[in-house]
Amino acid sequence: MTLYIMSTTIIPSGSWGTWSMAPATIEEVATAIADGAISAVGHSDTAKIINTLTNQSITANRITVRPKVGDTFFCFSLKQRPPEGAILSCAQLEAIGYQWARMDFRGP
Repeated sequence: MTLYIMSTTIIPSGSWGTWSMAPATIEEVATAIADGAISAVGHSDTAKIINTLTNQSITANRITVRPKVGDTFFCFSLKQRPPEGAILSCAQLEAIGYQWARMDFRGP
């Protein structure tokens, strides 16, 4: 099982199969990623917010994720869609608001 942290709740492209998704608390996220997680967070300001919230070191890392059965994703998502092409600052992310979700890949 691999643990990922992402800045979206969108299922990675081509990852057909059964997924589960549920709300997650910041405490759950921080505890889960304390022993390490692969970052798939695309923007540095989002990574900075996640660092502050979890007290963990997460860096921006624009990668393509190819989930395997049993992989878990903790997903940071905004409560509203930002304008097209916007790269938001930490203050703007805080103003919009965010939530956490846990997604688990069950398999094809």
